[in-house]
Amino acid sequence: MAGRLLGDQPSDMRPTALSGSLARARRRLAHALTEGQVAGTDIEDACRILVDIEHLEEQFAKTEALRHAAELGEVHDAAAQLRQLPPHAIIESAPKIICTKLPFARSLISAVSGSRWQPRRLYLRPELDGSHLDFSDYIDSAELSLAEAPLETELVRRRVPALVAAPADDQRTHKEMVIASQTSAYVAAPVMSGGKVIGLLHADRPGAADALDPGDRDLLDTFATILAISYEQAVLKHRLQLQRARIEKSFEATQIMLDRISQADAILSRPADVPANGAVGKSDDHQGIELTSTLTFREREILSYLATGATNSQIAHALVISEGTVKSHVKAVLKKLHVPTRAAAAALYSNEARRQR
Repeated sequence: MAGRLLGDQPSDMRPTALSGSLARARRRLAHALTEGQVAGTDIEDACRILVDIEHLEEQFAKTEALRHAAELGEVHDAAAQLRQLPPHAIIESAPKIICTKLPFARSLISAVSGSRWQPRRLYLRPELDGSHLDFSDYIDSAELSLAEAPLETELVRRRVPALVAAPADDQRTHKEMVIASQTSAYVAAPVMSGGKVIGLLHADRPGAADALDPGDRDLLDTFATILAISYEQAVLKHRLQLQRARIEKSFEATQIMLDRISQADAILSRPADVPANGAVGKSDDHQGIELTSTLTFREREILSYLATGATNSQIAHALVISEGTVKSHVKAVLKKLHVPTRAAAAALYSNEARRQR
């Protein structure tokens, strides 16, 4: 009775196939009970089997949820490795991360520009490296047309991932690539940036006992989404760093020019120190120094911070300049004031401040 109502034992033991088999068995048995196809002596057993099937489905759903959560955790761990990399390194390292953090043995990342599909980097797990499944030579010289790959064209146009269970028989695949890679099944996902597809990810598990399923497709698609976000953030960060460097360079150049103007004004406005008898007096190295006329505006700023005991780092942060620039200014201040240490310069500044009160 059970075999007739539930059907044959499933030959495909993959999680998705088992889930489908349980659902079909439950529907058959429920229909048989509803339509009175179960003998009266078997109704109790049939009901118990139906409850057992429902319990199995519930346990299976929980197991699948946990597996999916674990896979998402793996994607999160993989993405964490991308966030610290510059833009070009993100692209170069993506295939390796896919194969080391996710359940794939080969991975390919490609660039998409217009109607061109340009494979960029292929990675294989160490056990496949150098084998007949390594088609790096083909990748290094390949520049493909999307017109010859309707499936990849569909990925770019619709912006959706794909699971290709039989590439050799699928009329949409790029046959030259399929032959070169000797793939029996693969998953692919688009990489988007700025609202358009800029690349493609392909991955497979050649020779593995467990075949690719929709979960693998969705996993790669999730990684592609995080890859795109990480890449956009890295590009933005790089541009901001370049802009900041240009601004700092421009600011330092402007400050140097202002310092030169200030120094020139100080020299032009300095009164001649000539005694009544016409002889030029010789002043003490320290006592005769006028800070306002000897130092530039920026150097006086630096000296005022030195008098507070501030470090070079603190001064650089306060004045929005680099530590190297602060060091140069400090060296110039010590030289102009003829003092050997920062403390001595600070003391001169304090004396000058008291004298002017």
